[in-house]
Amino acid sequence: MSQLQYLTVGNLQGVLVASNVPDESANEQKLSEFCKRICQKGLNLPKNENRVLQNGSTRYMVKVVELKSDTSNRAVFICVTESASLSPKLVLRDFIALFWKKIDESAFTAASTDGALNSKAQSVFDGVVKKHGKDKVAETKGKIDQLKDQMSMNVKQQLDNMENLEETEARAMDLEENANKFKQTSTSLKWKMCCVNAKWTIILVVSVVVILTIVVVIGVCMTDPEACKSN
Repeated sequence: MSQLQYLTVGNLQGVLVASNVPDESANEQKLSEFCKRICQKGLNLPKNENRVLQNGSTRYMVKVVELKSDTSNRAVFICVTESASLSPKLVLRDFIALFWKKIDESAFTAASTDGALNSKAQSVFDGVVKKHGKDKVAETKGKIDQLKDQMSMNVKQQLDNMENLEETEARAMDLEENANKFKQTSTSLKWKMCCVNAKWTIILVVSVVVILTIVVVIGVCMTDPEACKSN
């Protein structure tokens, strides 16, 4: 939405030779009728001075410009807005400079109907709206809101990263605890296996000794039965 509701250039007969409505929500008919009345009173307005006429909440920034080719004639430049932040001096200065750069005085004087110079002045209106039509406050607020949203996203991302880090640390601690338990279990199991191996080793050694003893006794008895009986 543009801060400029209506732009127009008219003559003292109340003919708006070039007009533009940057704000689609503006009441063009109402604004044009009021601008025509301003143009018709152009002779009573001081020339080459920036004036602001208030009609309710609507501000009509007006400058009456005397024509170089005909000092008895006037061109009335009007910019309509409801914004108090726009400078009449700057807006009207750029509007007038762009208009005379694009359209000469003879073409203005020859125009006798409303909108006769609309097509020729379209680039003029576009230039004024582009430079002064944006709502600087709303634009700045939008940038601040965008920055706040970006900061909120960054904070949320940081919090998510912290949660992920805490979860990773918890998993690492669980893994370390499980590793310690596994180490204790493996040590205990290793000790048990050593005990079992020692037990079977002792049993095997004792069995071998017993068997060897029996074999020796049998061998002695077979070679010397009398000695075996006496023993």
